[in-house]
Amino acid sequence: MADLADMRHELMGRVQAVMTACCDYRSAFDHYSYLYGEDRKEFFRQFLLYGHILTAAEIEAHAENGVPESPPTLQQFREQIDSYEKIYEEVNRIKPISIFQSWMKVVARPFKASLLNVIKWWSLVFKQHLMDHVMHSVTDAMFEPLKQTVELLKTYEQELPEEVYKQLEELPEKWNNIKKLAIAVKQHVAPLQANEMTVLRKSCAAFDVEQHRFRERFRKEAPFRFDTKKPYQLLDTKHIEIKQMESAMTSIYESAGLFEVMVPDYKQLKQRRKELCLLKELWDMISLVGACLDDWQTTKWVDINVENMDLECKKFAREIRNLDKEVRAWDAFSGLDSKVKNMLTALKAVAELQNPSIRERHWNQLMQVTGVRFVMDSDTTLADLLKLNLHNFEDEVRGIVDKAVPEMSMEKVLKELKMTWSTMEFQYEPHPRTNIPLLKSDEELIEILEDNQVQLQNLITSKYIAFFLEEVSIWQRKLSTMDSVISLWFEVQHTWSRLESIFIGSEDIRAQLPEDSKRFEGIDVDFKELAYEAQKTPNVVEATNKPGLSQQLEDIQSR
Repeated sequence: MADLADMRHELMGRVQAVMTACCDYRSAFDHYSYLYGEDRKEFFRQFLLYGHILTAAEIEAHAENGVPESPPTLQQFREQIDSYEKIYEEVNRIKPISIFQSWMKVVARPFKASLLNVIKWWSLVFKQHLMDHVMHSVTDAMFEPLKQTVELLKTYEQELPEEVYKQLEELPEKWNNIKKLAIAVKQHVAPLQANEMTVLRKSCAAFDVEQHRFRERFRKEAPFRFDTKKPYQLLDTKHIEIKQMESAMTSIYESAGLFEVMVPDYKQLKQRRKELCLLKELWDMISLVGACLDDWQTTKWVDINVENMDLECKKFAREIRNLDKEVRAWDAFSGLDSKVKNMLTALKAVAELQNPSIRERHWNQLMQVTGVRFVMDSDTTLADLLKLNLHNFEDEVRGIVDKAVPEMSMEKVLKELKMTWSTMEFQYEPHPRTNIPLLKSDEELIEILEDNQVQLQNLITSKYIAFFLEEVSIWQRKLSTMDSVISLWFEVQHTWSRLESIFIGSEDIRAQLPEDSKRFEGIDVDFKELAYEAQKTPNVVEATNKPGLSQQLEDIQSR
């Protein structure tokens, strides 16, 4: 067995070593992950705009106005293509098969082929863009840069159609002729253009005034308030108005571009569009939360699952916090946030009230505190409880429950006490000479009596005794009377048993002590009557708490 254990240990060690080697081998390719993990289109889009990929610091630094554009130079294109060519040669040198620990073979051929293909695609993106640039820019005043681009493409074996080379030779002269013609036409239309520019500037100013007026109307009429009626109708109306203004703004921009007129940015209109989108998002959340909470309203009291509802409300709270910070100043947001928070607080109170110690009297106390009345029965729903505005009485609910829990313990003690003494009966045995029923000593009964008296004393000192004070006091009196009566009964019974054999059972003593004998005869008659009467009431509590019993025993004892 020891040899097998050693072999198993050695085998597991070798497997672990190979696993480690394979993991290290895999990790060696991690630095290529960006080639197949990054979005190629987004990477190239940023390269064309800024000449490189933006960092988080750049985006944050220009968050307000945006990062200024800086298109890449031809040299930057060369550097990018050369970097992919270098990576291609590096990956091409990867061994197709590797063996670890002489028995583990890893075949990298499929991965290598796929990675080489991905690298080629990256390189082709840049090359294709340069080719398209040459093909579609031959009419621009950039003939020399275009020639340089063509030469760069040749170095990467990317040939262009023959007509492109011909155009690069002929078009510079044609282009100069077109520019001269354009200058002449521009001088001819200059008066008309000046007039149109004046009209356009007036339109820009009028539109600027209109966007500010719209801002004021939007703030008054858009559904910013939580108590807004038919918010989606208002949103639709404002969307149509903004769309019409955006159409007018687009027309102004197009005209301004044609006549080279500077126009305002019209930030107010753009801000209203942003606010409209945020309002739509906010009211979607309000509708979702409202629908969910309304659905809960009809849940019967016995079916309320506080845990699930609480989880759902916390999910809503997280989604509300993730809304755009700009909406937090709006009344609609405050109303939604308060609604969810109040529901969370109310659910805590409902969970407290689901405590099994809660009785009808506690519900009455809660109604008195909240000032709202309702019937608590099997048909009671969550809506009935929410009418109590439990979120405003969290401390009061907790106080009622804190009191109900110890009260339930008291209730249990009193219930057990009642049950115990309802079945507790005296046991009797006949007197040897007279057959009079004499009370039997019962140590268990005495022990229970003493324990119950201690329990009642503990209850009476509790600060939560108020509701049970009267009942506890009654039981204290009953058990105290029982204790004293039993003790007194046994004393009287013991004395009677001893004297009966003297004054009743012996004629000589009766003759010698006639007065004492006559007095005992009265005691004997009274005791026998009590003994027979007690036997008719077997229950200990009822038998010992008969009116006047204690006084009768004291009278017999004193005689």
